[in-house]
Amino acid sequence: MLANQSDSLVSQMLRNARKEQRVLVFILILNWVNVSNMFNRHLSGASLNAQLLLYGCVGLMVVFIAWTTYRKRRLLTQLQAADTSTYRHLRQTIQQIRSLIKNKKYAGMLFLVSIILAAFYIRYDSIMQALHKGTVDWGLTILLTFAAAMLIAGLLYLDQQRQQRRYGKYLDQLEATLHELKE
Repeated sequence: MLANQSDSLVSQMLRNARKEQRVLVFILILNWVNVSNMFNRHLSGASLNAQLLLYGCVGLMVVFIAWTTYRKRRLLTQLQAADTSTYRHLRQTIQQIRSLIKNKKYAGMLFLVSIILAAFYIRYDSIMQALHKGTVDWGLTILLTFAAAMLIAGLLYLDQQRQQRRYGKYLDQLEATLHELKE
């Protein structure tokens, strides 16, 4: 029973991982070009350290996303291989995939926080000047901050739902089948 069901579940997850990997390559290239253009346009007057900080943050995130996608696909391939016959090994592989998905979410949050802090670091002088002059429109500032926070929270929620739809339900079904076999 596990052989028939797990092959289809794992095959479906592997297809989703391949699809995600193909789309990810295109998105990463597009975003890297977009970030480079944005940095050149808006941060041309910023210090070299500030530009390196932002490029480093974006570069680390690109490397992390590429690594997690590669690792997830490798774990799924390992799960599909014939040598993954022991219950313990299958269970550990499923837990590693779940952990990878959760760590990707936390890394996304960390990336957003680091970009926001880097932007404040770069614009610190102009922010302080506006605060001292009293030219800050607090209503608009609070509204934009709230809108940005809601947008970020919404994007993180949508990503979590997408991951659950692509992998979570199949992992749940696979774990239920493993649990049935153990009994």
